[in-house]
Amino acid sequence: MIDFLIRRPIAVIMTFLAILTLGIVASRLLPVSLMPEIDIPEITIQLNRPGESARQIEEGIIAPMRYNLMQVPHLEELTSESSDGRAVIRLRFSFGADINYAFIDVNEKTDEAMRHLPADMERPAIIKATASDLPVFYINIWMDDSDEVKFMELSDLTRSVIIKRLEQQQEVAMVDVTGHMQPELYIEPNEQLLRSLGVSHQVIVNALEQNNLSMGSIEVADGQYRFNIRFANRLRTVDDVKDIRLKIGTRLMRMEELAKIGLRPKQQEGVFLRNGVPAMSLAVIKQSDARMDVLKERVEGLLWHFRNNYQGIHFEIVRDQTAILDYSISNLQTNLLFGGMLAFLILFFFLKDARSPWLIGISVPASLIISLLFFHLAGLSINIISLSGLILGIGMIIDNSIIVIDNITQYTERGETLANACIKGTNEVIRPLISSVLTTCAVFVPLIFISGVSGALFYDQAMAVGIGLLASLIVSITLIPVLFHLFNRKSKNEEQLRKGRVTRFLEKINLFKTETLYEKGFEKVFRHRIAFILLFLGLIIPAFLLAFYMPKERFPAFTHNDVFLVIDWDANITLSENIQRVNSIKTEAARLIQFSNSYTGTQNYMLHKDLDQSISEAKVYLKCNNEDDVEKLKKHLSGVIASTWPGAIFTFEAPETIFEKLFHQDEAQMVFRVSDESERGIPELSKTTEIVQFLSETIPGAEVMPPASDTHIEIRARSEMMALYNVDHQVLYNRLLSAMNAFQVGVLHTGAGYVPMVIGNSPVPVNRMFNELKVINRENTEIPVSTLISVNNRNDYKVLYGSTQGAFVPLNIDRIPRRNVGGWLETTGGELKERFDVNVNFSGNWFAARQMLKEMSVVILISLLLLYFILAAQFESLRQPLIILLEVPIDVAGALFLLWIFGGTINIMSMIGIVVMSGIIVNDSILKIDTINRLYRAGMPLEKAIKEGGRRRLKPIIMTSITTILALTPVMWGSGMGSELQKPLALTVIGGMVLGTFVSLYFIPLCYYYLCKKGT
Repeated sequence: MIDFLIRRPIAVIMTFLAILTLGIVASRLLPVSLMPEIDIPEITIQLNRPGESARQIEEGIIAPMRYNLMQVPHLEELTSESSDGRAVIRLRFSFGADINYAFIDVNEKTDEAMRHLPADMERPAIIKATASDLPVFYINIWMDDSDEVKFMELSDLTRSVIIKRLEQQQEVAMVDVTGHMQPELYIEPNEQLLRSLGVSHQVIVNALEQNNLSMGSIEVADGQYRFNIRFANRLRTVDDVKDIRLKIGTRLMRMEELAKIGLRPKQQEGVFLRNGVPAMSLAVIKQSDARMDVLKERVEGLLWHFRNNYQGIHFEIVRDQTAILDYSISNLQTNLLFGGMLAFLILFFFLKDARSPWLIGISVPASLIISLLFFHLAGLSINIISLSGLILGIGMIIDNSIIVIDNITQYTERGETLANACIKGTNEVIRPLISSVLTTCAVFVPLIFISGVSGALFYDQAMAVGIGLLASLIVSITLIPVLFHLFNRKSKNEEQLRKGRVTRFLEKINLFKTETLYEKGFEKVFRHRIAFILLFLGLIIPAFLLAFYMPKERFPAFTHNDVFLVIDWDANITLSENIQRVNSIKTEAARLIQFSNSYTGTQNYMLHKDLDQSISEAKVYLKCNNEDDVEKLKKHLSGVIASTWPGAIFTFEAPETIFEKLFHQDEAQMVFRVSDESERGIPELSKTTEIVQFLSETIPGAEVMPPASDTHIEIRARSEMMALYNVDHQVLYNRLLSAMNAFQVGVLHTGAGYVPMVIGNSPVPVNRMFNELKVINRENTEIPVSTLISVNNRNDYKVLYGSTQGAFVPLNIDRIPRRNVGGWLETTGGELKERFDVNVNFSGNWFAARQMLKEMSVVILISLLLLYFILAAQFESLRQPLIILLEVPIDVAGALFLLWIFGGTINIMSMIGIVVMSGIIVNDSILKIDTINRLYRAGMPLEKAIKEGGRRRLKPIIMTSITTILALTPVMWGSGMGSELQKPLALTVIGGMVLGTFVSLYFIPLCYYYLCKKGT
């Protein structure tokens, strides 16, 4: 085949140019995204039940629903959170389950549960999670004038115009909003006038209900025509309400004579603040197939239009995922470029002439462009995972061309003609090259056994490496021989080819006497064979020690220059007090941050489950200049909050990216789920406080945060007093609602929306309200409310949690022992059972990390088995593959040592790095043993064959190792999500390659010597 190709160079070059043209076109069509498109196997059920406590919702609604939902197939985890007025149930399914069928099953089980729940309960919202639910960016909207009425008008403009204009863009799926104000129509009765007229609030309520009816339509026939007659008596404007006529006694009065009526902002339970100023936050969610760069460009153009048309209104894009995408991908592309250039430059110091490095310089971009064509055919996208795969493969892409060129050059040095050297040199290495590519690809195959999203995510990386190696193999055995023959056939003589200028220059200044150094090392190793065998095998011991003692986690941590402060004041404070405290925190943080946003109190987002908070909670986004300031900020704010508000419960969280969303790391390192055998299923709050104190004293250095609690006022009607004074319960209830400004009596149909109508008076302090409030009984007599009710303060959990095992109280533990964690958990659980008579189940990221590491250990074993099968098939030997596989545990010592030096941890990326390193490092040994086998079978003495085989493969081994290391080096110092994700992988591969080069040069020949000597 090679003979045919080098005789038709134009045909070969034109064929490759055609393929490269298709690759360039395909690269323009490839979708660009931050992560591969992966369905998240998660469904969320959101339930609103205004007016009911967390305990009522948990026991009366959520517990029965949990029982029904447990029957949904492929359910992996079910958790629920119940708080006053609302609840959330999260269902996570095993990866691979059809989420569409699961969505149908969840809806069916919810409908089935609804039959046994209160009839007036609204159907819960059921939301199917997808990776595209994470907003691409957020838009802050605020104005110079912070007047409430004007901000209400801005809210109306935003919902009716700005959001609609944004959603009209074809790349935008929806725009979620929080922080907006909603209007309400207030009716404040004139209490003195009503008392003088001898009427109650019920007169106003009845009048509103009778004048705000819509009875539908009736179809009637009139001769040959049909007509729809509609009865409508809707209230549409404030004037309509004011103009309602009421007959009181003998007088006909208008509503506005009895009460003050108008529009005002609805009482808010939460606000969004930008640098302390009320604002709105718009979360822009893209279509799944949209290009993020196009979306960003169109939205920016639209915002420019808004700025010009709405003076005094400000628009700002923050938390921009497209910036992360651009930065991460450009950073990876830079790493790819610099890695390739470093590997390319080093070739000038090793190859025999100045033309060969340029051939490799041609082969690398050709292989990458062909890879992009295969990306298009395989349906892959350009993302940080697939680009990382190409970076990982760039060194190996160069390796194939190096081996072919070096082998051709060796044949020319032995006196072969140029054409014969190209033919024989290429044919000789085709089989070991194919074997090397297969072994490298084989180590990725077991990654399919990683469970969950992890295995699906790294499918892109495995495909990228496999495609890159396949393209490189095609280029190296077809294009490279043709170009080598074409570039060198016009040389003046063969001596010029055999001894190029670069080599003569390097020899002249005595650089890189690699062969001399190798031969000296070889002789020394073979003189002290036993000692060096023991030395190399002894490296396995530190590998095991490092694997045992190094910290372990599921995924590498990302560095951020921004952070969220999540705080629960654990006190019944008002929204205004919450805002005041949040602004105090922002003032403390001012010198370390660029700007801040705060989600204070309840938010109105539809899809943001992480912002499902109460009026006494807040989430503050703080943008710093760099990651060092983030640590300073955390330390400073922790001290401020602990000293100023010691009862507050707070944590710091990194802003959620698509990566965190995919891998669902919202649990603490260890979570104690405490329950008991009581009727409620969980211990009383006082007992839980004692458990928290016990754990804090028992676990050294751990800070166990107590669960959030809530103090509420419980009002009970005294039935004997109600009967004595002839007071209706409903009248008392409505009067209390009116006094608290919470008595809604219908809605105003404005045409553009619905405005609630509320009857109430100006709010007064609670104790004063109970003492001064009066209600009219059936005899039209005023009765003090204080004589009809009893008032008590109650303390209970703020949020009630549940799972498939029932209700529980979660206690987060941030510090656990490094060793014997299982024994520690068993001992601690036993002590809690004995002391407090509670049951404890355990969950947390520690378990997820251990499960992942177990799976990766199985992956490594399967990879080694596949390598053995391939090598045994190539060498037609059952013993020789053992020589190559024996170097893998030795090389692991180098991989873990470099990881430890750089402060890394054992996680899925470093474990994948070990798998990848195992596939790369054996390639050098495969070529070396293949060469030794041929020489030994040709009749050369064993030791001489080993020495000669090592000499022939010396420079390819060194070059391939150095190029692979240099190609990955930029990742170690890169920044951005892509580089940080791949850094543990790069460290393990580089560490393994450095040590593995010496193992291939000296340990493999020793093992081969003893194996063959014993065989003879």
